[in-house]
Amino acid sequence: MYEASSAGGFDTVFWLGFLAAYLYFTFAQFKIAQKLRYENAWFAFIPLLNTIQLIQMAQKPLWWFLLCLIPFINIVCFAILWINVAKYVGHAPILGFLTIIPVVNFITIGVLGFSHGKQYPSQYPPQERTKPRHPEKVG
Repeated sequence: MYEASSAGGFDTVFWLGFLAAYLYFTFAQFKIAQKLRYENAWFAFIPLLNTIQLIQMAQKPLWWFLLCLIPFINIVCFAILWINVAKYVGHAPILGFLTIIPVVNFITIGVLGFSHGKQYPSQYPPQERTKPRHPEKVG
């Protein structure tokens, strides 16, 4: 009887920890979507829609969703997606790459979601860069 009650306590702690991690990651993705002015930022909280949202934020075609379902290939796909999102948010691409590493991703997703990027100009949606116009000299 004692063993059954201790196992139940472990299950509760495990599921509460899982729920807390899920809410943290989804809220961080929600904040990233808001930064990028993504129309349906709340997609971050729905399991399959958050992957579609990530693909759209990285400005990749939707067939990438199929690549995200293939084992081992999905690791490369998610790395590329997060690298692009990191650039668009204004952070170094390495932060996007680090989101595929367990435990480190708790830090990097928080940095992407909750801080302001200054290293790279936001290019979302990508636009052609033009040279700044200088005022003409009078006289």
